[in-house]
Amino acid sequence: MFVHQHSLRYLLRPEHYSSASHFQQEIDQLFRPSWQFVCAKSEIARDGDFLTLDLLDRPILVRNCGGRIQAFENICSHRHSLLTDEAHGNAPTLRCRYHGWEYDDAGCTAKIPDARCFRPWDRENSRLNLFPTELCGDLVFIRLAGNGESLRDWMGPFFDEMAAAFGPAMWTMKSIWEFDCNCNWKVPVENTLESYHLPAVHPITFGGFLPHEEDTEHLLSDRFTALTYTVSPDSWIEQLQARVSTWLGRKPTHRYRHCHLHPNTILVSTDSFNYALMYVPTSPTTVRIRIRMFALYGSRRNPLTRILAWTAFQIGLARTRRIMTEDVNLYSAQQKGLERSRHPGVLGSREERLYVFHQYILDSLKISYPSQCEASSGVSPTESSDHV
Repeated sequence: MFVHQHSLRYLLRPEHYSSASHFQQEIDQLFRPSWQFVCAKSEIARDGDFLTLDLLDRPILVRNCGGRIQAFENICSHRHSLLTDEAHGNAPTLRCRYHGWEYDDAGCTAKIPDARCFRPWDRENSRLNLFPTELCGDLVFIRLAGNGESLRDWMGPFFDEMAAAFGPAMWTMKSIWEFDCNCNWKVPVENTLESYHLPAVHPITFGGFLPHEEDTEHLLSDRFTALTYTVSPDSWIEQLQARVSTWLGRKPTHRYRHCHLHPNTILVSTDSFNYALMYVPTSPTTVRIRIRMFALYGSRRNPLTRILAWTAFQIGLARTRRIMTEDVNLYSAQQKGLERSRHPGVLGSREERLYVFHQYILDSLKISYPSQCEASSGVSPTESSDHV
């Protein structure tokens, strides 16, 4: 059931989707203190494996250091060169490509060519910058701020659930998908938080389907929201997922679980196909979407079950990519409308997760809510100002 049984005010204003100053506020106050999903540990499984990415204007190098995952700022302390501009690879040492400076697993200088030229040596101030790194199952998260809460505390009630949903004992990462969109980062976040658009945007994929309220449970908090949808066991795809789960040694749940950890992390679990999704802002009006898709590996490992698992994953992968592609085709139009709109906007009870997301942004940035004349949606003043 939905928590609210009435319409809700649209709390964000058009400038919140394009303003450079507001964007910088979000980066500094929402993103840097929060944990950011960067990769699956299985992507860098061997000692010396690494990958690089740009995260909120910081060049990051994530490396397997003897089984321990470390995240370094990808900048040499000597002359500020990128240590490497390769997207991924394996190297026995952490070495700068420009002058050959080498660093140990703690980021300290280990070998400097012609080191006597640098006497007296300030070893402490020549360390690479390190970022806090923690794991949830196979998922690797980093935090750009040096101080803050642990990943477990940040994820709250979802940590153990998602550690199992993305754990290497039963699940394996099978597909990586990354792409850029011409819209503010909040546009795709808001899209994934509601099902109201399904009949219009996905008429073939979902066949005009709109989830029934009685099959839907919303969990709302100022730190996260979650959707749990009980899937009809009569659908052919649900029957396939349930059978694959059973054959692979996992009891089917017949549910779709969608968790949004504020501000930009989405974790989705089903009976045979899970994915982790991160919306990384790259400018006020552009975003990079990073997805890692996991297949059920199971505990019964024989050739037949492997084929079944692969088949179920390929069906889930194709379906998910089609849905996301259909959504992406709308994002630039949504962005253009947001930048020019003179309407206050309104949210239905089916879109209440957006309302909580808007509250989180305004409250975290200490921005006042719009007045009734700015955002009149038929909700009484008492209802519209109440926090969930």
